[in-house]
Amino acid sequence: MKKILLVDSSPRKDGNSDVIVSLLAQQLKDAEVTMFKMREHKCNPCLACGWCQGKDTVAGCVQKDDFTTIIPLLDTCDGIVMATPIYNHQINSQAKLFIERFYPFFNFAKKNMSNTTKYGKKAALICSCWGGPIDIYQKYAAWTVENFKQMGAEELKSFVFNQIPGRGDIKQHPEYLEQIRKIGQWLLAE
Repeated sequence: MKKILLVDSSPRKDGNSDVIVSLLAQQLKDAEVTMFKMREHKCNPCLACGWCQGKDTVAGCVQKDDFTTIIPLLDTCDGIVMATPIYNHQINSQAKLFIERFYPFFNFAKKNMSNTTKYGKKAALICSCWGGPIDIYQKYAAWTVENFKQMGAEELKSFVFNQIPGRGDIKQHPEYLEQIRKIGQWLLAE
């Protein structure tokens, strides 16, 4: 059974990111799914203390917050999807914090600069926004999802769902709902 981590970085309950991860969770009923909603957890920023570095395998983190508890899942999962709103032309601060905490996986001397025990993971970044320069957002999302290589992801996808300013507006866009369905299929495919 595939292990999938769904991350909602939005502080808004019932917002578009919440809808995205909820729809994916429903689709992934044949997988072991963990939903991690940043607003419900205590997640500190990386301290850059270096405690996690210089080890052959992922050692975890010196901090004892809620992010630390999912490091083993990040190491062994088959896929991860992060849903985030775009704030001021970037992923929100909670999404940045989540990505920065990949530091225990960083090992310059190893494949993809990762000391994960499992390579070949799938990772997707789904950004939602009210509008803006969609071409720039798409390039930014594609560049940002590259960070997931640090925890062993080798198949990457990025999406920008535009023109959804209100809470749950994504439900009014069948084209986005279809994309979410395809993401679920991709995560389960061999």
